[in-house]
Formats: sequence, structure tokens, C-alpha cells
Amino acid sequence: MAIVGLLIATSVPALSRYASQVRLRAATREVIGLLSLARSSAIGSRQPRTITLNTSQRSLFILETAQTEPRIVRWPSSMTVEATAHDEPVQALVFKPTGGLEGGRAVTITLSQGTKSQTVTIASTTGSLSVN
Repeated sequence: MAIVGLLIATSVPALSRYASQVRLRAATREVIGLLSLARSSAIGSRQPRTITLNTSQRSLFILETAQTEPRIVRWPSSMTVEATAHDEPVQALVFKPTGGLEGGRAVTITLSQGTKSQTVTIASTTGSLSVN
């Protein structure tokens, strides 16, 4: 019985860390999907598409969508999300009909949970996405 208790006691923290990493990766994938959708929509409609970061509601959403329901990505309260361009905070970014970003500056979105983080970088001229 003591051995079972010891195994459970040592495995719970490992499972908790694993679950945290899975949540972080899933949120990153959702952010990438939303960014890709906004970029594709801007190119396809030949109209700008704005992504807005709302840190108080822990959400990222697309404005100017053709859909009746806005596309929203939410993240858990244990996670923080920041968007910056040249070390300055960004609350919104706009994909131009060419696929690039308005403003001519690359934007970095950092998702953090505990000691782990993932960074999504959007290139200014092409709108291409990269994850680190």
C-alpha cells in the first residue's frame, strides 16, 4: 500500500506539468488557426481583417468577419498572452488584403503558463507565421 501511495504522490506533479504543456500547445494552435483564418479572409475578400487582443476577457478575436458569429479564441486564467511589436504592447493587428500586416512591423504573440511559453511571430510584409 505504501508503494502505491508513493507512486501516486510522485506521478501527480508530473501529470499536472504534462497537462499544463498540453493546454499551452492547444492554445497556441488555436491562436495560429485564428491568425491564419484572418489572413486568408483578408486576402480572399480583399478587405482588411483586424485581430483584437482583449487581456481582461482573456480572448483574441477577429473583427470584420463575414460570419454571423465572431471567431474567438479564449485561454484559461492560468495562462497569459501578450502581443508586442518592437517591444511595445499591441492590442490589435490588421491583415491587409495582400496578406501582410499594416504598420510594417512584425508582431510577436507570447503565450505563457507557469515557466513554459510559446511565441508566435507574424512577419510584417508577408503575414507568415512561425512558432518558437
